[in-house]
Amino acid sequence: MTVEIRLFATFRDFLPPGSKTFSFTKVLKEETTIEEVLRELKLPEHTPKIIILNGVHADAGRVLRDGDILSLFPPVGGG
Repeated sequence: MTVEIRLFATFRDFLPPGSKTFSFTKVLKEETTIEEVLRELKLPEHTPKIIILNGVHADAGRVLRDGDILSLFPPVGGG
């Protein structure tokens, strides 16, 4: 199955080499969870993450499906 992964803000540092935009597509095995993708991308485990799957908040245990769009954001700060 193929999933589009979008990384925002400081998470762009974890894009695969050669990526020219904030997103890339990845072929995954069936029943892959968001948590498995986070580990594969080597996003720091201790860093909070905002996880959006197909435009809706999701938790890391969610199983991905073919054609999903996974967006990952670091914590939002400002003032």
